[in-house]
Amino acid sequence: MPKLIMLSAAGETRQIELQPDASTIGRGAQNDIVIDSMQASRVHAVIDVERAFVTLRDLESRNGTFVNDIRIESQVLAEGDVIRLGTYEMRFVSGDQEYRRVEAFQPQTVPGLLVDLDRGNAPTAPDVPLTMPGKF
Repeated sequence: MPKLIMLSAAGETRQIELQPDASTIGRGAQNDIVIDSMQASRVHAVIDVERAFVTLRDLESRNGTFVNDIRIESQVLAEGDVIRLGTYEMRFVSGDQEYRRVEAFQPQTVPGLLVDLDRGNAPTAPDVPLTMPGKF
C-alpha cells in the first residue's frame, strides 16, 4: 500500500497509508488528510490511488502544490518524490505499487501507428513536379 511520510515545520513526523481511490488533503476538517498549515488551502489537493499509479492534483490552491520543488497542477508520483503543501513536506513511498519511474518514460507503441517523420523509408518515384508552371 502506498503511503506518505509527513514532516511538519515543527518537526513532527507521521505516516499515512493512502487508501484506494481519491483522498483530499488540506487544512479543513472535512479532508481525508488534514494538515495544520495556514499556507495550505482548506481543500488543497487530491491524491488518487489507482492500481498502477498514484496521482497528485492541485485543486487551484492559492500557494500551490510542489513535487520535487516544481509547482504542479497534476503529477504521477514515483518512489521518493517530495511533496510540499504549505509548511508540510511529505515523502511518497510507493510500497507495492506496480508503477516505476522508468515506466513513465517508455513510449507506448501500437503496431502500424508509428509515423516515419524523416520519410527515409518513403517509396521512391521519379522526380515529377507537383505543379506545372502556369497551370492550376
